[in-house]
Amino acid sequence: MMIRSQTLRRCVALILGLGIALSAYAASEVAIMSANLAKARDGNPPGLYLDLSIEFDLPRSVHDALTRGIPLYFVTEFVLERQRWYWVDKPVVESTLVSRLSYSPLTRQYRLSRGGLSQSFDSLKDALDVLKNVHQWRVSSRPSIDTPDDYEANVRVKLDTTQLPLPLQVTIGDNDWDISSEWYGLTLTEQALSADDSN
Repeated sequence: MMIRSQTLRRCVALILGLGIALSAYAASEVAIMSANLAKARDGNPPGLYLDLSIEFDLPRSVHDALTRGIPLYFVTEFVLERQRWYWVDKPVVESTLVSRLSYSPLTRQYRLSRGGLSQSFDSLKDALDVLKNVHQWRVSSRPSIDTPDDYEANVRVKLDTTQLPLPLQVTIGDNDWDISSEWYGLTLTEQALSADDSN
């Protein structure tokens, strides 16, 4: 009876430990809340533009590294492929957007750089609010898609750990630093993308 009781306690402890580990891992996942692709509007140059909203939390180890002055690089990847029944899909557009989040202990300010533009923030929350939303990212100079049903568009966001200092790359824990999303499929509509749609 005592052996069964000990075994039961060990199983419960193992399950609880696994649950804690899984919840910690889930906190590092990036959830894509919305992603919309459309033609140029508001006087922007011709092309296809992406609006994106994501949600995630920074694990403590990642937050600690940031506050010690180590910049974080978040990469947003977009792919537009033409679907082909006779062969693999053909990529026609591949775009990457890099967002650099850093902290200066001297000024106690966070800085977000994206697409050649930089902005400073007094709090991490304010910096993350901007980081988590991409507006009017020009993913392609292609002015329209005449037959959206023939195409498939996907986007994903991840923390690029290859940009970290090499000593940190060697010592980081995989779960904490694996901040990434799955590929997210966009809905392509004739109204938003076709050539006969007036701006």
